Amino acid sequence: MSARIKAYLYLLTTCVIWGIASPVIKYTLNYIQPFAFLFIRFLIVTLVLLPIFFVYLNKKKIKLTFKKILKLSFLGFLGTTLGLSLLFIGYKHTTAIDGSLIYSVSPMFVIIGGALFLKEQVTKLEKVGALLAFFGSIVTIIQPLLEGKALALENIGGNVLVFLSAISWAVYCLMVRKIEFKDKTDPFVLTAIGFFSGLITIIPFYLYELYTSNDYLKTTYFSFSSLLAINPNAIPGILYMSLISSIIAYLTYNLGYALIEASEATIFDYLKPVFAAPIAVIWLGEQITIPFLAGALLIFLGVFLTEYKPRSIM
Repeated sequence: MSARIKAYLYLLTTCVIWGIASPVIKYTLNYIQPFAFLFIRFLIVTLVLLPIFFVYLNKKKIKLTFKKILKLSFLGFLGTTLGLSLLFIGYKHTTAIDGSLIYSVSPMFVIIGGALFLKEQVTKLEKVGALLAFFGSIVTIIQPLLEGKALALENIGGNVLVFLSAISWAVYCLMVRKIEFKDKTDPFVLTAIGFFSGLITIIPFYLYELYTSNDYLKTTYFSFSSLLAINPNAIPGILYMSLISSIIAYLTYNLGYALIEASEATIFDYLKPVFAAPIAVIWLGEQITIPFLAGALLIFLGVFLTEYKPRSIM
């Protein structure tokens, strides 16, 4: 199997998993708070990956310097703790359909960031496409206001947080690309250290969330039993996000990203709403509205113009 076909399979797998993740996150957040969700998710991932990580380093004879560990840990904070915190809190206050569509524009920020900071070439079509996709995301963000929803401001706030999460992920991708250019990093090592640092850095936010949401904890101590108290309805979503959306999807994403050009790899990110929308409609009872379709159309046109590569006729 060629490297390109392998990359496509890896990235398509990632796309399906992360597309399904949007309604899974939205449903699970009905039974657990965002930081508690992330803390337990990172804890499970760390427990699974940590022994494999050390065996892998030994087998591959990979040596990590303290400086490189710090660098990868910062990337982990950016791509997991910061990005996923914004995403999960955003999903708490918006719909899975809106969140999935807004987050799908993150590759546009990768293109813009690549031009601004990595001095990559950007064509006029790419500039027009990125602008259209940006306006499409803005329409999607303010869509609750256009629909006159009772909780419009709350929904818009959630959409803005998802938008900021997309920017955070784009910055993560650009920094990974820069590191890949200077110092080739193993995809598994990148994935594992990202979640290890995510677990450590999410703890203060989780404890603060626990403290503010439980009056009886506002004493001189925390009740240990309350730290891991989980509503049974949240367990399937936590396991899906921990074992499938984290370990499998992050690994397949990094594997696919390493095999083909970044411009081709990012195309798969646009497909996530295709898998998220039907599940959100059928499972969560969400609705596809006219303003949503307008935003989706602008984003689609932007994606088409950005990724369109005219073929010369021989």
